[in-house]
Amino acid sequence: MPVKAPPPPPPPPSWWSGFVEVDAESDLINPSGQNLIKGGAATLVAGLNLTLYKDKAGFINNVTVGGLYASDWSGAGFGSGSYWNGGGNVSPNGALFDTVLNVNASVTFGQYWTLKEGFYNVISNDVMGSAPCALTVCSGFPTLVWNELTLSLNDSFTGWPITFNPYVTWYYELNSIGSPPDINGPGQVSAACFSCTANSSEFFIGIVPTLGLEKYWGIPITLKAPTYITVGPESFWGSGSAASIAVFGPSNSSIGMFTTGLTAIWAWNWMPAQYGHWYAKAGFQWYDVINDALQGSNAISLGCTSSSCTQSIFVGFGGIGVAF
Repeated sequence: MPVKAPPPPPPPPSWWSGFVEVDAESDLINPSGQNLIKGGAATLVAGLNLTLYKDKAGFINNVTVGGLYASDWSGAGFGSGSYWNGGGNVSPNGALFDTVLNVNASVTFGQYWTLKEGFYNVISNDVMGSAPCALTVCSGFPTLVWNELTLSLNDSFTGWPITFNPYVTWYYELNSIGSPPDINGPGQVSAACFSCTANSSEFFIGIVPTLGLEKYWGIPITLKAPTYITVGPESFWGSGSAASIAVFGPSNSSIGMFTTGLTAIWAWNWMPAQYGHWYAKAGFQWYDVINDALQGSNAISLGCTSSSCTQSIFVGFGGIGVAF
């Protein structure tokens, strides 16, 4: 009797990985707590990573290099009454707000520790007309650059139902590229916040509690609760824009803000694997802006002068993506 040939072996795993994701947010707020767009925003983000080295048994387990592209869009055309609309002017770039470029490298060691280095470059696309704006002469901000160095721990070795994934990030604000007509002076525009200082740094200290529901209840949903606090020298938040400091005063604390929230990620396991690993996400993030100077920065972008609207900021979001 003829014998059927065995199936061919599976192809070796790819050393490339990446993702593409589209999100919608009620507000656009950066990780430092500066509210950038109110009234709705959209974000397109894509990343690609190449694994250079793998060794599960050694001290160095994984080495990767990669990059990230993101663009933010204003859902309200920079919104009437906000800082960005420049007294009624409309950006010739339409709703395009900014473009983010990132290059990064990471090393995983000791099975559970990861050290990641990332360099960011943000190109502002919010170029206006000729009428005066709040902080610029409607010419948009220059290119903004900063660096992030993160040490994180994957605590899955505990076997607990919830992993906490603690991390600390050193954020260093570099001088902006270019010299716009900004009252901060050439090279003093900060990506972190309007009043923040160039050539200075802060720290993000956080955890990401994570619970996978599929393991226990068969539901393909993962819950995450990103939580962190920003700390640093008091001067980091307080020697930038005089306009924002004038609202609530200079920096009054070595703490910038605290944030926590909840994100639900639904894995679309019914999609064929050859089309990528699709997922949908939704959730919220709450920001408690503690520093007075940071509240003043948000007062400008939010168009209000009350601490009730600049200290407690709630952001809802949802999105869809695919990983490969």
